Amino acid sequence: MASGVSLNIMPRSTRSVALAPLLLLSGLTWAQPHPEAVVETKSFFIPDKGPMVQVNTSILGGSLQPPAGDGPGTAPAQLEVTTIIERHGEVADFRKTLLNGPPPIDGRSPDLFHQERFTLSPGDYALEVAIKDLNGRDTTYRMPLAVPAPPTGPAFSDILLVNPDVPRPVDGSGPVPFSGTYFPDDVNTLAFYTELYHMDEALGNDSMYLLISQLEEFEKHQVFGNFRRLTRTRAHATEPLSGRFDINDLPSGNYILAIEARDRNGDLVARKEQFIQRNNPISYDLNDTVHVGLSGTFVYPINDPDTLAEYLSGMRPIADDLERHIIDQQVDERDPERMKRFLFSFWSNRNSFDPEGVFKAYEVQVDKVNKLFGTRIKRGYSTDRGRVWLKYGAPNSVTDRPADQNAYPYQIWHYYRAGRYTNRRFVFYQPDLVTNDYELLHSEVPGEIQNPRWNQLIHSRNTPQNNVDVAPVNSISGERLQEFYDDPR
Repeated sequence: MASGVSLNIMPRSTRSVALAPLLLLSGLTWAQPHPEAVVETKSFFIPDKGPMVQVNTSILGGSLQPPAGDGPGTAPAQLEVTTIIERHGEVADFRKTLLNGPPPIDGRSPDLFHQERFTLSPGDYALEVAIKDLNGRDTTYRMPLAVPAPPTGPAFSDILLVNPDVPRPVDGSGPVPFSGTYFPDDVNTLAFYTELYHMDEALGNDSMYLLISQLEEFEKHQVFGNFRRLTRTRAHATEPLSGRFDINDLPSGNYILAIEARDRNGDLVARKEQFIQRNNPISYDLNDTVHVGLSGTFVYPINDPDTLAEYLSGMRPIADDLERHIIDQQVDERDPERMKRFLFSFWSNRNSFDPEGVFKAYEVQVDKVNKLFGTRIKRGYSTDRGRVWLKYGAPNSVTDRPADQNAYPYQIWHYYRAGRYTNRRFVFYQPDLVTNDYELLHSEVPGEIQNPRWNQLIHSRNTPQNNVDVAPVNSISGERLQEFYDDPR
């Protein structure tokens, strides 16, 4: 096998997620972007060699800096990627690769993909991937790496999500991974690859068994719709398995891709799961909602226009631009029949099998944010914290500092996963010192407000910050705030 593979993912260039422009105070200059990447590891087993770990790094082309002296979007990106495996504080293996990207497409660098493979002994390691933009700044990703022992019975390898638009490299290095677990609306195929080991020992060589791949609802672990495939095959020492689903009609939501092996009696022999997230906004034609039948649905008995307007307004945090426009229009017009039709269509588009169930589950969260974050003049879902909660879910940890010296009250929310992104933070603060309405000051999620002076602004309560440059806050409180941000607890 080749020790490293690097590709530019040309078909995904139109899906590149560029870093959102920094929303700074008037007079601030543009900040140079850090390279944004998704780093994932997948474990497989090679006969007579042991565990093999793939380190897959997908670099977002929109986060790279063009070479100095060239016009924006005219020269290819240049990167240096260093992948280091450490064990017990010592380097167990490492690779360094120079990546030269292809010419930009429509002024934007295509996404880049880099892969390294390591044959490692079972155990606990630390993985570090350092990405150096030779024309810009650096980014380092560091994470634990657990290498499993070879299986002693039937077992699947990790499930590798595959980019179906890119053919396998001619060097035989295997399918090109799909970066992350988030499937936006312009990706309509879910492709995957995995391996199954030791079925011959469990069932006997060439014995028949059943391979099943299916998409399950994340919360219920029930097969969603018709997303289930069955294949009969014969037992071997290693069985490669690849497959795909057409997800054009898969509603937005969280799912589990599950792969199972069952014997002749239907008993489960091995199972592997992979989380995925689908974003599939629906285009609405307001005239079409006239034909939506409401009799017997959960919206049929709701006739009060104020109640319907409240339901619609609470849906704004998770609605797309078109849906928000329709919501605002319907709330203004207060036509109960049209509001009911849109309310039903909205949730049916998200889960056509159980629109009432997802509606009720969401309303539980709306009630919660109204109690937690509501003020005398705002419902909780209209506040920044309520919107973030409803859009990304409850944070995994919250640092709440209501009375730090020389600082406005602030909160730091940390998410293991926020949409398609992992390990992201939101910083809220309360500049009016009176209400419970904390404003979003800074976030690491692209598309949300980003302000590199967030620490300075939080500490401008008694000392106005006239300097527009980003600078550290030289106080114990400022250092503590930075520590809370860097190490959420």
